[in-house]
Amino acid sequence: MTTRMGRLATAEAGLIALLCGLAAWGCASGVPHAESSRIEAKVTGQVMAAGKPVTQGQVIFDPANVNRASEPARTADIRKDGTFEVTTLIGANRVTVAIPPRLSKKGAPYVQQVCEVKTGDNTFNITIP
Repeated sequence: MTTRMGRLATAEAGLIALLCGLAAWGCASGVPHAESSRIEAKVTGQVMAAGKPVTQGQVIFDPANVNRASEPARTADIRKDGTFEVTTLIGANRVTVAIPPRLSKKGAPYVQQVCEVKTGDNTFNITIP
């Protein structure tokens, strides 16, 4: 009789573990991963070159990746004080700074970096070498 009670207890424990696993999986599946999320967040920052604010150009945030193919890039104009503000999708964004060649010390008009955008407000300052 103890053997039968032992098997019954083991079966009940297995069933409980299975139900807990399914419940946890169900809760987690409702939260989108950042790479495929459609949640947006604000990013502000300043673009600097040679210790001075860049006064013209654009900052482009591209949230497209393997999970978000063909997502449109988000573009912000660089203001006269070098600042910018853009709303983009959370997760990794490829950031490109496009400035006129005459404003770049080495004449390179593009700078690319990767920025991890999180929910809420983000600050991402960019220094052009």
